[in-house]
Amino acid sequence: MSELPIDEKSTSPFESPKLEKLFEALAKAQLEMEVAKNENINPFFKSRYSDLAGLVKASRPYLGKNGLCVIQRVLPDIKGQMTLFTRLCHASGQWIESKMAINPPKQDIQTIGSYITYLRRYNYGAIVGVVASDEDDDGEKDMEPARVSPVEKPPVALYKSSGKINKTQLQIISSELEGHEDILETVLSGFKIDKLSDIEEKNFVLCVTRIKEIKKTKESINKK
Repeated sequence: MSELPIDEKSTSPFESPKLEKLFEALAKAQLEMEVAKNENINPFFKSRYSDLAGLVKASRPYLGKNGLCVIQRVLPDIKGQMTLFTRLCHASGQWIESKMAINPPKQDIQTIGSYITYLRRYNYGAIVGVVASDEDDDGEKDMEPARVSPVEKPPVALYKSSGKINKTQLQIISSELEGHEDILETVLSGFKIDKLSDIEEKNFVLCVTRIKEIKKTKESINKK
């Protein structure tokens, strides 16, 4: 496999030399795009969100109507790093593109699949400009200290440091996810991060607690 071809006349590797037709078409499409419905529940933060299918459903008819389409491919970049390329194309041949490295915490197929699904949703929404309803806080609101009840004060560790989790904490989280890789996308989406090592230390206890809760809920459902 090779990296996506780059137009030799382009001054940027992420866009075609001319963009006026694409911009005009995208502007028209965005005027008609619907707001994606939050039909999925994020068990990590107990909030609602719109998945990739929801974003596509809210935007594809209007993209196609205006000669636009989105192509997402997993290819190695010039350094050999596996990367998700997301290209917004216009019937005129004009295009813009974004790319994001694929760095899942594990290399098993389930973890890689969940990781790529999250990246596809994130990049699709960004390049098309489709949005979800106001309820789609993706866990952000649940992470605000003001929302914590005075009776249920969080451990001091949640607010003690603004740095990232250390190797020991990463190992603990990875251990909790062992055999439950399907929860990975929920964790990444909930904290709006690309990999587990990006979790802030202040959210370490919250992360572990929620993973345990989700696992317990899944076990209860499986026993029925």
